[in-house]
Amino acid sequence: MKKSLFAIVSAALISASTAFANGGMFDKWLPENTTADVVAAIKFTRMQFSNWKFEDGTSSYTWLFTYDADLKSHWKVADWRNKLNLALGYTWTDGLGKRKSSDKIFYETMGDFNASEKIKPYVGARFESQFTRGYDYSEDADGNEIKTTVSHFMAPGYVTQMAGVGYFPNDNFSTRLAFANRMTITADGSDTYLYSDDTDTRKIEKFKNEPGLESITEFKYDFSEIVTFKSRLWAFINFKGFDEIDGKWENLLALSLSPLFEFQVSYDIAYDKDLDKDSQHKNVILVGVTWRWF
Repeated sequence: MKKSLFAIVSAALISASTAFANGGMFDKWLPENTTADVVAAIKFTRMQFSNWKFEDGTSSYTWLFTYDADLKSHWKVADWRNKLNLALGYTWTDGLGKRKSSDKIFYETMGDFNASEKIKPYVGARFESQFTRGYDYSEDADGNEIKTTVSHFMAPGYVTQMAGVGYFPNDNFSTRLAFANRMTITADGSDTYLYSDDTDTRKIEKFKNEPGLESITEFKYDFSEIVTFKSRLWAFINFKGFDEIDGKWENLLALSLSPLFEFQVSYDIAYDKDLDKDSQHKNVILVGVTWRWF
C-alpha cells in the first residue's frame, strides 16, 4: 500500500513538474484576451522530540493552505479584473494545543473603463471574511483552558462597493481613489464580540454602513524569472472624521526554488480602530509545495 501511494504521489509530482516547465498547468485554457496569475500552495513543518536531552526542544507542527488568483480580461471598451485570496492554517504545539495561524477569504472584482491609456474610471466590489472560528484563550482558577469565540465566518464580514478613478502608468504599478461604501456584518452567534456594534447606543447593531474614501495602490516587480515581489496598500477613510481610518499594507517576496517548491517571506501591517487602537503586524517565512495553474 505504501509503495503504491508513493508511486502515485511521485507520478503526480513528475507530471506537475513537466507542466510547470512550460508555465501554468492550465495556460492553454485561457482566452486570448485574458491573463492570469493563479497559484495554490501547501506548506507544512513538523518537529518531534522524544527523550531529547542534548538541547531544548518542543514538539510542534504547522500546516498552511493558500490559493491566490488574479485574472484580467481585456476588451476595447473595458477591462475586468478578479482577485481571489484564500488561506487557512493551524499550528499545534506540545503543551499548548492547536491554534489558528491564518484564516482569510478575500474576493475583489473591478471593471475599468478604457477612457484613456493610463487614467481610467472604474467600479468594483469586495468581500472579506474567514472560514473558521477564532478564539481568545484564557484559564480558569484551576488552570483549565477557556476558549471564547471572538470571530467566525461573517463575524465579521465586510462588503465594500466602490466607484472612482485609477492611474495605470505601466503593468507593474497602479493606484486608485474611489468613493466607497463599506458594510460590516456580524452574524448571529458571536455576541461575545460584535464588530458592527455602536458602543454609544444601547441597542446592539449587527450591521454597520460606512461611506467614505478608499485608496488602493499595487506594485509588482519580477527581479528575475524566479524572484517576484508584490505589494498592496489599502486605506479607507470614514466620512465621520480622519481619525476613522482603516488600512492594510501587504508585502510578499517569493523565490521559486524549483518548479514545485517556493520560498516566501511576507510582512503585513494592519490598522482597524474597531479591533485595536494599535497597529497589528504579521511576518511569515515559509517553504512549501506550489501548484501553478496559470
